[in-house]
Amino acid sequence: MVHEIRLPNLGQTSDEMSVVSWYKSPGDRVAIAEPLLCVETDKAQVDVESAEAGLLLRQVVQPGAEVRAGDLVALIGDATEQARFTDSTGDG
Repeated sequence: MVHEIRLPNLGQTSDEMSVVSWYKSPGDRVAIAEPLLCVETDKAQVDVESAEAGLLLRQVVQPGAEVRAGDLVALIGDATEQARFTDSTGDG
């Protein structure tokens, strides 16, 4: 099963954030609560942790992108999904 990772509400004063960088690349193994990416709010840089364990299948947003709480930022699954995901999209 492919799990959608959405940007959580980080409790900041602004709803808009920008993606600073990714700590993981597609194909990397990810543990629950492991930092996936860093976003910048109006006040600070904040790490976004994974709510699922598995392989990072896709980074949905790239550094510099503007995001809001609830936005889809990544897809995580297992080796079975990785093969199917790569085969079905042609990239990945």
